[in-house]
Amino acid sequence: MSRRQAVRGWLQKLTGFGLTSLLLAEGQAAFGRIKTVVIDPGHGGDDGGATEGRVFEKHLNFDVSRRLEIQLQRRGYRTILTRTRDEFISLSQRSNVANKVRDSVFVSIHFNSARRTSAYGIETFYYSYDGYQLASRVHSAVCRKLRPEDRGVKKGSYSVLRHTKTPAILVEGGFLTNSKERERCLQPWYRQALAESIAVGIDVYAGDAANGRL
Repeated sequence: MSRRQAVRGWLQKLTGFGLTSLLLAEGQAAFGRIKTVVIDPGHGGDDGGATEGRVFEKHLNFDVSRRLEIQLQRRGYRTILTRTRDEFISLSQRSNVANKVRDSVFVSIHFNSARRTSAYGIETFYYSYDGYQLASRVHSAVCRKLRPEDRGVKKGSYSVLRHTKTPAILVEGGFLTNSKERERCLQPWYRQALAESIAVGIDVYAGDAANGRL
């Protein structure tokens, strides 16, 4: 049962007190404050991102983004992808897409790389205060579901975070330079679980924002 359905059922019990219609309308308005999620599949086109052999980050980013899109639409959100195919999109274009949409949040999907091949784990970046609130909820949801090495929620001066006016985060879903973690990232079940948990975190943030808990 969704939160909206739960609220609707609770409010219906108030029939007879003369408050049902008013409170139901208020509940629907609250849950509708964040209506759109802009999903940014990192890299694309000539920019493959982190590359290990025949594994290109851009493809994994896009796969997780599509899975996330489905999860969010099932929860009633409108979704916009900054790219819908394997093409190069500038960083400024990605931010501009989000900045044109009211009542939205921005989530950039990436996978990581490092010179030290033993590096592994998931980390989530933000830049603004609102970004931190979103990042902390998404990161918690991801860590609860996937039980990864938790690299934490960190402030990052990435262009798409600095220039996006709505709450914006960047999720690093694992290190492709770590052989064991790369194999995990290549598994469809892992990317599905990552998408599902990001959607859960966004939903928690939306509920907290609607009810003044930020």
